[in-house]
Amino acid sequence: MSRPPGAAASASSSASGDRAAAAGTNHGVISTGDGATIDQRTVHLPAAALRPPADVEAPGALTNLPAPPSPVFVDRQSDMGELHAALNDGLPATPSVVYGLGGVGKSALALHFAHHHRDRYNPVWWIPAETPSSIAGALAGLAAGINPFGCLASASSAENAAWAVNWLQAHEGWLLIFDNAASPRDLEAVIGPLGSGRHLITSRRSTGWRRLARPLVLETLPADAAVDMLVRLIDDQDADDGHDADTGGSDGPGGADGPLLERIAAELGHLPLALEQAAAYIEYTAITPTTYLERLRRHPARMFAASAPASPGAAGAAGAEVHHHRTVARIWQLSLQAITAESPLAGDILRTFAWFSSAPVPRELAHALHTDPFVVDDALALLHTYSMITLTRRTFSLHGLVRAVARTPDSADPNRAADLITVARERSEGVMWQSLPGDPVFDVTGWERWRELLPHIHALLALLNPEQDTRATADISFLASGFLQGEGHMAQAISYSRRAVDAFVRIYGPDAPRTMAARSFLASAHRTAGDLESALPLHLGNVADCERVLGPDHPDTLVARGNLAYLYALRGETDRALELNRRNLGDYERTVGPDHPHTLNARANLASSYRAAGDLARAVALHEQSLAEYELHFGPDHPETLTARSNLARSWEMADDLDRAIALHERVLTDRERILGPHHPHVDLARNLLAGARRAHSEPGAD
Repeated sequence: MSRPPGAAASASSSASGDRAAAAGTNHGVISTGDGATIDQRTVHLPAAALRPPADVEAPGALTNLPAPPSPVFVDRQSDMGELHAALNDGLPATPSVVYGLGGVGKSALALHFAHHHRDRYNPVWWIPAETPSSIAGALAGLAAGINPFGCLASASSAENAAWAVNWLQAHEGWLLIFDNAASPRDLEAVIGPLGSGRHLITSRRSTGWRRLARPLVLETLPADAAVDMLVRLIDDQDADDGHDADTGGSDGPGGADGPLLERIAAELGHLPLALEQAAAYIEYTAITPTTYLERLRRHPARMFAASAPASPGAAGAAGAEVHHHRTVARIWQLSLQAITAESPLAGDILRTFAWFSSAPVPRELAHALHTDPFVVDDALALLHTYSMITLTRRTFSLHGLVRAVARTPDSADPNRAADLITVARERSEGVMWQSLPGDPVFDVTGWERWRELLPHIHALLALLNPEQDTRATADISFLASGFLQGEGHMAQAISYSRRAVDAFVRIYGPDAPRTMAARSFLASAHRTAGDLESALPLHLGNVADCERVLGPDHPDTLVARGNLAYLYALRGETDRALELNRRNLGDYERTVGPDHPHTLNARANLASSYRAAGDLARAVALHEQSLAEYELHFGPDHPETLTARSNLARSWEMADDLDRAIALHERVLTDRERILGPHHPHVDLARNLLAGARRAHSEPGAD
């Protein structure tokens, strides 16, 4: 029986009289309160039990490390090296805290490190650190491991934990691993007084560690390492079964099935826990990787939560993440419960931007969800603290698998109820629509914003059913198609234009101005892509529809007529193009005035028609006038101005004024590279035009 705290050990009254055999004993009777008694057993404590902690040596190779949860551990050499440098520099060092997304492998890294270096330390002790009580319990276990008889002389687990801390203060050469720490505050009272030994911490929390530990972020696996992990896990299963993998084909997972495993790894965001979960499920259900991928895509909520049954004793003492039968859905559900309890807006942000891509999202988009910027910033910081997002001063981003889980309804998770997911999807559409810059055809100032939003537009539209497009998503498709045409991404521009046409027909009707504008974009996309046969009936139809619905002088009618004239020019139908461009210029000057941007564009188109018809004198004069007008109205660096400058250079070249043409082509190339970047299609065009002019200048007979 243990003695009361602070009581002195009494002498033994054993028959042998060997008082030196024990440092202390207790014996006697206990009254039950009703007159009966129970004999107490005598406990003999050795003398070492009552020695101060500084005088007690730990048994050799003392550890409680569980076995690694998976036999496969890949591509963490640099992280292992960084931990080794931090913990083995010869002097007691600031503890390292490995933080990151739940399931990224923090505990596995710490466990493999501890096993790899267990000969360097004694004791090596694993401490589940989710709560103060779990920390105290593990320290009490350490005390029992060092001095088991001394623990019998203690009245409580708290006393044993305090004894362990005193022992750690008095000794060196030990390693403590605090796994899955919920809060830095829980560790300060333990780590603060310890000036010797080594500590390693794992946590999902990314902030609050600066005074206590040196943060080390653990990222997801690189793509090739994630595939390697799947290959090795599945190959291990096949070796255990004694036969080749049934992968739905003739090739094993390490051969031609590589692309299949790449797709699985990508779907799972290269997250180690998710990869282990997938391999365990494939093993347990004896399905093929192909079947697993199909189920993952068709039934994501069930697959995120699916796991193989735990084998007896699988959990061990390794903490939450080491238990490989935990699922990503479960560990993130616990995180979300804690997050939303503190900030409901944080949950809204996660569900809303789950419909965007994993690329950085401008922070100001999150501010569309709440009027108070302080509340938004606090919600973003909280999500970052739990490693659910990556936060910078300008942007935030979500891991691919976090996005997939956050937008997948699950009746078992109150934070992913179907109605919450629906509201979040609709909110994401509205946020994107409100964030779009101006008309990408003329508003150059918004182009950088378009490039920033484009990955998220692609992700959002890919996740939505086109048949259920709303006005917001139809507008997003429509405007994005215009920007993509300017960037030279013609296949995507055609797809988005066609999607916008279908949506506008369903929402507004076939003759609505928005529908006709979308048809015009679709026709222009086919034309720009070089598919003139598909573009011709679309342009002809646009002109006829605009004249019928809007009238012959409506601005949209004149735009449609100008687009048809441009197509005629590309088809080599010079006379038709010249006739339409003459008519259009006169109509624009009459309806909107000589200085309107549409009039300037019509004048430039007529100049190009004169050039194509061989009337170079008129072409040069009109192009010179057009360039001066563009520089005045749009500025010298506007893309339309650069086009006007290029057209004038081409006209000078055709008129055999090669020196002036080459100088102007050189300026166009320099300006386009500076403004559009070296790989833009218009830069390639400028480069080709300059090369052609230089060749013409070097030919025999050239001036």
